[in-house]
Amino acid sequence: MKAITANPETVREVFTKKYVIPHFQRPYSWDNDTCEKMWDDITNFIGQNSTHEDKYFLGNIVINPSLEDSVSAWEVVDGQQRLTTLLLLIKALHTRAGTVKALEECLRIKDPLTSELTGELRVNSCVISADKEHLQRIINNDLENMPECPLWDNYNFLCKKIDEWWHFQGQGAEALNHLILTLLDHVVLLPIHCGSEDDALTIFETINNRGMSLSDSDIFKAKLYQNTDEAEQNQFIQDWNELEDHEWLFRVLMHILRARAGDSGKEIGMRAYFTAKDSPLMHSREIMRSLKVIHQIYQGWYGDDEVNALWNIMETYPNYYWNFPLAVFLHKYGVFDENTGEFSLPDAMRPAFRALMNITVKFFFIKGIVYNTVNAVRDVVYRMCVEIEKEGDYLAVYRENIQQSDWELFSAAIAANHLRRYQRGMVLLSAYLNPAQDKGKFSHFFDERYDIEHILPKKWNHYDGWTDVLWEEQLNTLGNLIPLSRTLNIMAQNEFFDRKKVYYKESVIQDALDLAELPEWTPETLTAMQEVKVKRLLDYCGMQRF
Repeated sequence: MKAITANPETVREVFTKKYVIPHFQRPYSWDNDTCEKMWDDITNFIGQNSTHEDKYFLGNIVINPSLEDSVSAWEVVDGQQRLTTLLLLIKALHTRAGTVKALEECLRIKDPLTSELTGELRVNSCVISADKEHLQRIINNDLENMPECPLWDNYNFLCKKIDEWWHFQGQGAEALNHLILTLLDHVVLLPIHCGSEDDALTIFETINNRGMSLSDSDIFKAKLYQNTDEAEQNQFIQDWNELEDHEWLFRVLMHILRARAGDSGKEIGMRAYFTAKDSPLMHSREIMRSLKVIHQIYQGWYGDDEVNALWNIMETYPNYYWNFPLAVFLHKYGVFDENTGEFSLPDAMRPAFRALMNITVKFFFIKGIVYNTVNAVRDVVYRMCVEIEKEGDYLAVYRENIQQSDWELFSAAIAANHLRRYQRGMVLLSAYLNPAQDKGKFSHFFDERYDIEHILPKKWNHYDGWTDVLWEEQLNTLGNLIPLSRTLNIMAQNEFFDRKKVYYKESVIQDALDLAELPEWTPETLTAMQEVKVKRLLDYCGMQRF
């Protein structure tokens, strides 16, 4: 981290510099209430009969040298809303006071040769919005047909507050001059000067406790927009706004790009990766296409019944690393129609993807139940992604990283119901593996909300040979759990087994349909069901099938 300095500056001193609001910032968004709070703070300070030495601290701004401006300027990482509102307040005071040179010099840049004020503002917004144009029109009095916007609304609000205050003070010139001089010379900010944008962002995230922090995707969006041809920028905004969950899209994209580069090393932070010297964001058109592909994979692509069912089962997994090899495969082999925005996987690649999907389920649940840590899968995933991208023997990567001892520990854990955080996934997988289960119905089961149903209810009832000891031992075992739609689960509630069977008969889950044929739910019946489900899982995940 480069040297960081911070010295209080009056408003007059702050506005001797030029500021650039970078592309990655959000548009100006303060409302009247926020402006009124700042106004009240300043006027309350004036009303306290302050001495000439008293200062009112208005807040921090975090800035770093701008690399995008030909003239020496500061990029504002934190404080753009405050700076812009101060500029509006200065303009409102200038409008009410007439020709006050000190105010005008805070609004505009001086020509370095003539010292004459130019039309260039002290605050230059590069945000993806109309902020720059609106602010310039307000400062330059180009107000005819001015559109409604937060800048125009707040400017008018501040003019009104000044009029109200001045009227209360008797409308004397002395009172207005006192207000102007107090604002310029006794209201101070603390500019934190950072050596680089990365340092400024780090400082901002550390000290900021007001408003919303900038997300990684905010910054990436701005970089992409900046690297997009001007003629395509409107289309970029439209495409961007059609995407959802931008942070996740970039996380998946990072692993796709790492795989393409043959990088199976330690993962670095997304912000560091995408803002490095040779940032992938320089290639905005290619990146946007990839983001749209990934978006369609997660939002609009079905695959087939088997893939969809297993994918939904994996959605219960406690970490997200299982996604990345699947996304690398689909991004590499899938077909994306630019005109319709639809994604598909060619028929020739479907068997390979189903094989990848199945081995992913087996690998992750074995590793998860045995080791219960992301460290057991992370490095393997990185190698897997690279092998898929270079068309190597990628399935062997998972196979080679499951040892006989892993499978034996997994088998023991399943038999003993030591399912940890993976219980939900194991219940779903065992139900999916029922030989009589209709795979299409199981796949579409996830279209609606569902629960994990306790056959022996969570609220204890004495019946069918159960004791409180047996109930406590068997309640959360695999044999006592089935997936059930939220609607049917609510109706079944804590009823006796005979009453629950009525609702089980309406389920698309074969395990529930099988239960509906049983005369009663005894400890012996549960034990038999437990053995059946354990066998299904072990047969599916067995070393000979891996």
